[in-house]
Amino acid sequence: MKAPQSLRGIAVALLSLLFSAGLSVANPDAGYPKSPEVHPDGKITFRLKAPGAEKVELKSSLTKGKAVMESGENGLWEITVGPVEPGIYDYRFEVDGVYTLDPHNRKLKGWRVSANLVEVPANPPAVWQFADVPHGVVHHHGFFSAPLKTERELFVYTPPGYGENPERRYPVLYLLHGSGDDASAWTAVGRAHLIADNLIAAGKVEPFVMVMPYGHGHRPEVDMDSLEDRSAWSRENNAAVFADFFQSVIPLAESQYRLKTGPDLTAVAGLSMGGGQALELGLNHPERFGWVAGFSSGVAGDAESVAAQYGGLDPAATWRKVWIGCGKDDFLLDRNEFFHAWLTEKGIVHDYYLSEGGHSWPVWRDYLERWLSGGLFQ
Repeated sequence: MKAPQSLRGIAVALLSLLFSAGLSVANPDAGYPKSPEVHPDGKITFRLKAPGAEKVELKSSLTKGKAVMESGENGLWEITVGPVEPGIYDYRFEVDGVYTLDPHNRKLKGWRVSANLVEVPANPPAVWQFADVPHGVVHHHGFFSAPLKTERELFVYTPPGYGENPERRYPVLYLLHGSGDDASAWTAVGRAHLIADNLIAAGKVEPFVMVMPYGHGHRPEVDMDSLEDRSAWSRENNAAVFADFFQSVIPLAESQYRLKTGPDLTAVAGLSMGGGQALELGLNHPERFGWVAGFSSGVAGDAESVAAQYGGLDPAATWRKVWIGCGKDDFLLDRNEFFHAWLTEKGIVHDYYLSEGGHSWPVWRDYLERWLSGGLFQ
């Protein structure tokens, strides 16, 4: 049906006004600031158009606290930081105290409070960057969890060449995220799929499948600092997650993908909360997981709690490798030191890696690279 003549006339008039104003109908973002802008020298400029605002601040892992942005013409606020080391950094704005995301940056980190991401590339490219090598595929699954009675999600990485030989089976790594993150964290921020691509291409690890599930059984938005009994909340959360892991995640992965089975070809690893979950899963189930790793792990820090979590630990059991890493500036260092000493006392053979750095993604990307290239599945 043709539009009435009067409506067509109005549309033509509106288009004429847009063109006369110098705007492009094909580009509705014309005239808006470029943000973030990464400069060749490693500096980053952040911009936000906020007419009428009295104060705009940048809150980022690049700054200590908040950095006040400068006001320019037409309500444009701007700040340049750096130069900074190559990496992936999060940031957000606060406009007169109100949390605001950068509306022109689609790269986001989903957490308790979401943030934008900006990447400063390395030259030559780092192992977590996209390179001209064969690439695998990241699959996104949604499923209904019977034990949790709710919809869940997980991501699965299949290596380059997975579809070429329908008879070939692959070892599997279950990779767990940290508190407040979601199932996308290890790909969106950790770049685990690119690390795997680059290490496989370099011959440092054999092709494998990587399963990244959602690690919260309860809503992660809870204010953890206000909990009267944080350890009780964690135990309940882990119990729900482990039920989902064994009854939903593993069956889905084994039914949908060509996985090799047995502890020699099955690994579990994680960071922070996920590191504690990985260690609890792996050490309590040596019949399933021969490779176990915790990065900056959220393990218990006292003998009673550790004994309760690992009451079924068999000192006579053997694993191919148990690996624990933590940064010297990590707020969980004392807990990891305690757990390392407890495992040593129990006679559990393991590697303990004390590195520079704190509780941050650069440390965890490095740990994943080290662990994958350290003889995994060999």
